[in-house]
Amino acid sequence: MNHKWKEIKKQENIRVLAAIGLTALLLFLLSVAGTLQNGKKTPAPAEKEAPVAKEKAGGEPVADKAEVPLTEADKEFLNSLTSYFDSGDLEGAARLIDSYGLSWTEFPIMYDGTALSKEITGAKGMVFLKRTTVFYGEFAGGLPQGKCTALQVITLDEGKRYDYSYGTWSQGKMNGSGASGYNYYDGAIGDINKKSAKEGNFKDNLMEGEVIYTTTNASGETAKWDFQTADGVIVPDDRWIQENDDEGKVIYKRMADQDENHAYTLSESGIKEDRWKNFIEFSTD
Repeated sequence: MNHKWKEIKKQENIRVLAAIGLTALLLFLLSVAGTLQNGKKTPAPAEKEAPVAKEKAGGEPVADKAEVPLTEADKEFLNSLTSYFDSGDLEGAARLIDSYGLSWTEFPIMYDGTALSKEITGAKGMVFLKRTTVFYGEFAGGLPQGKCTALQVITLDEGKRYDYSYGTWSQGKMNGSGASGYNYYDGAIGDINKKSAKEGNFKDNLMEGEVIYTTTNASGETAKWDFQTADGVIVPDDRWIQENDDEGKVIYKRMADQDENHAYTLSESGIKEDRWKNFIEFSTD
């Protein structure tokens, strides 16, 4: 009996020790797991890179200078056009513009001699306001400023011509001495003038003071006048003749200087118009 009790007691002690050992093992494993979990290093926050200057104060985005890819043909065209402007060959420039198919379609766009950009940022270069309207010269603040030439190529029923304006510009307008006119380089037969040019001083695109006006007809005959203007409007003097046309309407006539065969004629309303001005305005709208 005593032996049997001892055997039972022994088995009971073994079970208790086993339970204690199992419990200790579980506690140990839980402790190790917690230690591993708690011992992990929290990844340090990634260092923020210094922001690239792509925002103005207040968060307004600033566009990067958008260069336009140029083909070799484009470069040859632009460099040839620059040479025509530099040499004063406006007819050559007009023919080149008319014959070349541009590979870009967004305007305005500027060529500074090396790259083509959607931004007018250079101090000197060539700006296309549209495919056939080009400004070449000096710029500041995105506008013509200083010496500049404007050229516009036009195709009309009577022929092809280019309009031009060149001289001194300020804040995008002609201010100072300069000239403006047109020239038919193809066509212009009949009674219309093949060439027309007005030279003088400009104030905010309007002519002011004396204007020298010259025309050349299809036969090559040239006539010249000198007018007085104010804010682009003719100031008549005693050389102007007022008379009536065949329909009885009032007209004003002025004979050409030293040439009684050519007369410049304006209607009663026409003589009051501000027609003496730069017709190629710089506008990016």
